[in-house]
Amino acid sequence: MTDNNNSVTDSLDLVLAREIRNLDAEMSPERNLWTGIERQIQDYPQKRKKASLNWVPYGVAASLVIAVSALVLNLVQLNLVEPRFVSSDRSIDLMRAEYIQVRNPLVQKFSEVNRELDDQTLEDLYRNLEIMAQARQDLEAQVRRNPENRRLVEMLMRIHEQELELLRQDFSHPGRFM
Repeated sequence: MTDNNNSVTDSLDLVLAREIRNLDAEMSPERNLWTGIERQIQDYPQKRKKASLNWVPYGVAASLVIAVSALVLNLVQLNLVEPRFVSSDRSIDLMRAEYIQVRNPLVQKFSEVNRELDDQTLEDLYRNLEIMAQARQDLEAQVRRNPENRRLVEMLMRIHEQELELLRQDFSHPGRFM
């Protein structure tokens, strides 16, 4: 039964395809459609857009209000905050205290880790540490005399770093340093 239905469907498809092929390439409507289209346009005109508001002036005004508000707020806060100046001696003392706080445990660990080194090596290491300590003290004195000299401050910080790097080294095992 399904074969019968399939053949009927196939024959209808062929008939429909033949009829479509026989149609003219261009067809004209039986009546003039433009009169109906014109009437529809006249009866239902397109909605015209209302004059859109120009938002640019409002945006500029809002930006100016925000900018002025921020400026006033900053000026008020600047007047409320009392400037706190830290003397250069005080800042150097703070930097030195922080450095010593990090250095002291490293000196203790350095002594424990490297105690089995021969005497000459230990003497050389401690001499290097003394040279760095003396350089650090000299630089601190220079910075106290010339606190605005950024180069001296940078040199002092570099001396701190180098001394701490040396103290972190384990010279008891070859190849474990630098």
